[in-house]
Amino acid sequence: MVKCPYCNRDAMSLWRKSALGPGRVVNCQFCGKKVVAHWTAFFAALPAFLGGFVMMRSESLPVGIAAVVGGVLIMGVLHTFVVPLVRIDP
Repeated sequence: MVKCPYCNRDAMSLWRKSALGPGRVVNCQFCGKKVVAHWTAFFAALPAFLGGFVMMRSESLPVGIAAVVGGVLIMGVLHTFVVPLVRIDP
């Protein structure tokens, strides 16, 4: 589980956080306050973009598909375990 920046309790599951982007606001499932992924989540998406670039440049379809799948998996891991949740203060 991912800890809430307000109440320091379980805000959401790791699976739910892996789908959370920096522009998507969700409520903590414990205290109900709004949280968002830190803006550095944009950098976590770089492996997926690089995988797409490799696919466009590759002459081998299996290599290109592997690059995209690998990039998306790396992005998910980075976003889930490295990018923190932050408060939304009015």
